[in-house]
This record gives sequence, C-alpha cells and structure tokens, in this order.
Amino acid sequence: MNNSEILRLLEDQRDSLYRKLNATSISDLYKEQYDEIKAGRLFVFDNNERQMLRDIKALSKDNSLNHSFNNKLQEYLRLDNKSLTLHFQGEIERMSEQLLQSGKLEEIQAIFIEYDHYYHYTSTIICYGKQEYPLIDKPRYITGEYDRNKKVLKLDDGINFQPAWVDCEEFGDLEYLEINFELENLFRLHSRTLLHKAFDNLNKSGALDFLHNRPFSIYINEHDSEVMMLYRLNQ
Repeated sequence: MNNSEILRLLEDQRDSLYRKLNATSISDLYKEQYDEIKAGRLFVFDNNERQMLRDIKALSKDNSLNHSFNNKLQEYLRLDNKSLTLHFQGEIERMSEQLLQSGKLEEIQAIFIEYDHYYHYTSTIICYGKQEYPLIDKPRYITGEYDRNKKVLKLDDGINFQPAWVDCEEFGDLEYLEINFELENLFRLHSRTLLHKAFDNLNKSGALDFLHNRPFSIYINEHDSEVMMLYRLNQ
C-alpha cells in the first residue's frame, strides 16, 4: 500500500459521508425516521411512542433548519485547505521536535495519533517499537494485530485539530436526531486528508528522514475507536 492509495481511501471515506449529507435535509431526516418507526424497521425505547411519532411528524414539516444545515455543508466546501495543511505541517514539525528530543527515535517504528471528543482538539501521540504493523484499507480495531506492550513513548501535546474542526454545536440539541455527530465526522474525516497531505509535503522535503525505522506506520483514531492508516514511510 502506497501513500497515493492511502489518500484515496481517506478521501473516499470523507466523500461518501459528504454525498450522504448533501442529499438530505433536517426535515427529510425526520421524515425518514418517522417512516422507519411506522414501518417497524426502527425500534424506539420510549413509553409514549405515539407522542414521539406526532412530534417527529411535526418536525418533518418544519423547514426552518434546512438552510442552516446546508450552510454548514457549504462551510465545509469553503474551508481554506491550503492554510489548514500548512497548520498541520507546523504541528507535525512541533511533534517531530518532541520526538527528536525524546532520545527514543531508534526504538520507534509506529505512531498513533489519538484524539478524544470533538471539542477536545489536542490529540495524544503514542509511539510503539519495532515489530510488524498492519496495513489498513478501512477503519477497524487492530488491538490483536500488534504488541501494545512495545509502547515506547507518549506525547500528550500532540496534533491540534481546532482550525479544521468547525463548530457544529447548533445541531446538538435537536430532538430525536444526532446529526451533529455526522457533521462533526465530516470535518474529522476531512482533517485526516489534510493531515496526510501535510505529512506528504514534509516527507518529500526530507523533513521526515529522521524517522529511521522503515516501514514506518502512522495511524489515526478516536480514543477506543477503529483505527485508520494515515501515512506510511516505506523507504
């Protein structure tokens, strides 16, 4: 697996979600939910299901949030990707300096960039030692595919995602819908593509040559969630 393939996979994950969100609206999502419950395809844990159905039916006829939902998707399209990529390059350079100062470079062969919830923007960097690391073409749990006892180093002040993770809190209080999580995920997935490009720019300039142990694998994941391949130094 080369880095062009990894970037394509990252972009496919992002674009699939964007197409799904761009093809709907808040009112349409309520209508879909209403139809799913009425058809018995969606089970709800609510003692007053009839009232819930009345509420959702009324919400499906309310178009007031459709415009702001569309604006949020437009905000994604209007992101300054060049500036964000430069931001991530600076973050990687800052991380690299911490690795250089650690005195453990000769041991490290993989980095996991792990973040917490959406509004906790600073990730941790967990470094592991020499061993075989899996290639990942779609997010999955890989706990049994490498030896976690070979952890070498943890950096608490890792990559800062704040500039790329746009505020979606306005959709966090919607009744019966959790569309804010999907919007947040769109920005998360997009930030992965930009972070990949930042690594690629630095790699091509020779700025990652200090990572001696090859192949060197770089992964990304939310805490306790599936892991995705972000970048790989093969030579």
